[in-house]
Amino acid sequence: MKATNNLINDRSKNHWLLAIFLSASVIVSSCSDSGSNDDSKSDQSSKVADVKDKKDEKPPVPVEVVSVARGDIQQTYRTITTLEAENEVQVVARSTGLLQGILVEEGDTVVKGQLMAQLDIEQLSLEVAQLKATSKKLNKELERQQSLFARKLGSSDTLDRAKFEYEAQFAQLKLAKLKLNYASIKAPIGGIVTERLVKQGNLIRDNDMLFKIVDLSTLKAVLHLPEKELANVRKQQQILLKVDAMGDQVIIGEIERIRPTIDTSTGTFRVVAKLNNDNNFLKSGMFGKVEVVFDIHQGSLLIEQQAVITQDNRSHVFIVKENKAIQTPVTVGFQHNGVFEITDGLTENDHVITTGQQIIKHETLVEIVGLNGQIVETKTEEATSNKAQSPSTVASNP
Repeated sequence: MKATNNLINDRSKNHWLLAIFLSASVIVSSCSDSGSNDDSKSDQSSKVADVKDKKDEKPPVPVEVVSVARGDIQQTYRTITTLEAENEVQVVARSTGLLQGILVEEGDTVVKGQLMAQLDIEQLSLEVAQLKATSKKLNKELERQQSLFARKLGSSDTLDRAKFEYEAQFAQLKLAKLKLNYASIKAPIGGIVTERLVKQGNLIRDNDMLFKIVDLSTLKAVLHLPEKELANVRKQQQILLKVDAMGDQVIIGEIERIRPTIDTSTGTFRVVAKLNNDNNFLKSGMFGKVEVVFDIHQGSLLIEQQAVITQDNRSHVFIVKENKAIQTPVTVGFQHNGVFEITDGLTENDHVITTGQQIIKHETLVEIVGLNGQIVETKTEEATSNKAQSPSTVASNP
């Protein structure tokens, strides 16, 4: 019995020890699993942070830049003009008769004194012959009276009357000869016939207009500038003229006359500029666009207009330094034809962003995808010549 009880007690002890062991194993296993989960969560959090950092780091913005260059730039004033010829005449009839022949046509070049048309001269010739005969008769009578008076056989009154009659008849003869001469229509100036207003066989009367002649070598550009520009305009200033008929070709001119009074109805003053038209490409009446060159700056820093951003009357550009866009304030001088003069803020060969600057900020990371060299060509010597050409780099304050 005692042995049995001892056995029971031993078994109870063994069960108790086994329960303690199993409990300890469960606790150890639970601790182990908990540690493993914590490590996994830590690794996952680290990876998420890395991905987030990569997302926050924006890629560089692609931009195009231009290298700041030096060149000549001009201050000009833009306006429009109508070309007029200084020598432009209307050929009118100074005699009466049928138009017998036309010797020139529109577009023909004539010289001064050249025969252009001929009136019928038959009647005029007969009148001249008649007056010539009468003049001879009166001349002989005058000579006879002079002889009688010299011999004291005639009176002074009779001599004076014979003299007056002869002089009057001779004047009529000269007038008839003049009309006969006017029957031959001649060019009063040299130039190009721009209009023919009569036809052969027409009856022509005094002061009827027959032709129109324009001397294209005297072609001028007539400008009407606002009153405020009077102080800026002076003689021998250069003008740059373009007409539609000649495309982009530029004609160089020079201011010749400045009217010193202001038109009260328009508030403008008249300026006349002479043009080089040796090839006769320009025609009277052409409409053109003109720029009056007020001033020239040589060796200025020049950039494209699109590179300059103006806000609240302040201008700035973005230049690239160490792959970053650096906002740089600038001072703008002359400006025209997509070119700005920079008087302060930049140095030669700075790389200025011309494309993409609207979407970047100061110190934005950028990547240059296009780099241009000098943006303009300096053609000062060509622009000062008298030949038709493309203009030099110019700028204006409209």
